[in-house]
Amino acid sequence: MKVVCDADGLIKMAKAGILEAFAGRVEFLVGPQVYREAVEEGKARGYPDALDIERILKARAQPLRRPQKKGKRSPADRAIEALPLGAGEKETLRLYSRKRADAVLSDDRGFLTSLEQRGIPYLTPAAALVLLAEQVAFSPEEARKALERLHPLIRKEQYEAARLDLEALQERSES
Repeated sequence: MKVVCDADGLIKMAKAGILEAFAGRVEFLVGPQVYREAVEEGKARGYPDALDIERILKARAQPLRRPQKKGKRSPADRAIEALPLGAGEKETLRLYSRKRADAVLSDDRGFLTSLEQRGIPYLTPAAALVLLAEQVAFSPEEARKALERLHPLIRKEQYEAARLDLEALQERSES
């Protein structure tokens, strides 16, 4: 699976301690603007998770460069530029299209709404955690602990859905 990430998704996955496991199971794409937001700005502000994100991305992510400007922009690029999104989200959308990715990882509510409107598949950090638990990347106990680390960072409905999914997964594995 090829997944393009925005800074919000990267940061929350790192804080929950699941970014490395996720990056090891998917083709992980992070653009230079998102890298700057999550790593460079994070380090400048003294956020310790920025160092973890940097280490994981250097080891696991496909390095991407900003495309060279070659005259006119495509209609798709012009449409993306007109969206009321941040630079990192716009870059993520362009990469999703250019790299023919399977999904976008984010937890930014406005961005997720935009993805839904365009029919673009996405994963939230909570959904990615459930996917990892299904792939047995974590024990049920480790998955619950990671979800508790995510809890203060995500919306209540995302937390509840993931909690129920993890409980159902554990029940299936016990029967």
